[in-house]
Amino acid sequence: MKFCKVLLNGEVLFEKARLMNSFSERLMGLMFQAEPKDKVLIFKDCGSIHSFFCYLPFNALFIGKNGKILNHFTNIKKNKILPPVFGAKYTVEYLEKPYNFGLNDIMEIIEI
Repeated sequence: MKFCKVLLNGEVLFEKARLMNSFSERLMGLMFQAEPKDKVLIFKDCGSIHSFFCYLPFNALFIGKNGKILNHFTNIKKNKILPPVFGAKYTVEYLEKPYNFGLNDIMEIIEI
């Protein structure tokens, strides 16, 4: 199990986010978890997600290889399929209240 920090414009946004590496981790994500222990999940090279079997609404950030935010979906309810986000290097799913991001904001993922 690996973890990362997520920085927004050089400042820590998420202190501890779980990096979903293995096939089973990527497959399960937030599915079937009424109270997930990890509140922030990071998927590398992922540009499309769904919320089937997710009990809690969540938010998703799609980040390009240059760190720019390509798309931000908020309050994703169960049984939804999001449109693919082409060029996404990382997808960050988080359970906290949605953030407001600016057009020039840069995100950085650092493994710890």
